[in-house]
Amino acid sequence: SEITGLFMNLLSRKFEYQADNFAKETYAGEPLISALKKLSKNSLSNLTPHPAYVFMNYSHPTMLARFRNLMQP
Repeated sequence: SEITGLFMNLLSRKFEYQADNFAKETYAGEPLISALKKLSKNSLSNLTPHPAYVFMNYSHPTMLARFRNLMQP
């Protein structure tokens, strides 16, 4: 159902942030940022999708949100 899908996407985005934070704490944020930039460039991903579209459809945080998270101390 739609509600289950929304919940699963929300949970998946949370887990992605946890994985990014683990990489940042274990190694550093810069290598992951560099890799994500290459991935974003190759896949031509939208860096600023509409928040409602992200909420309804994205299973991962947006690239820009991930970059911001990785740059925080």
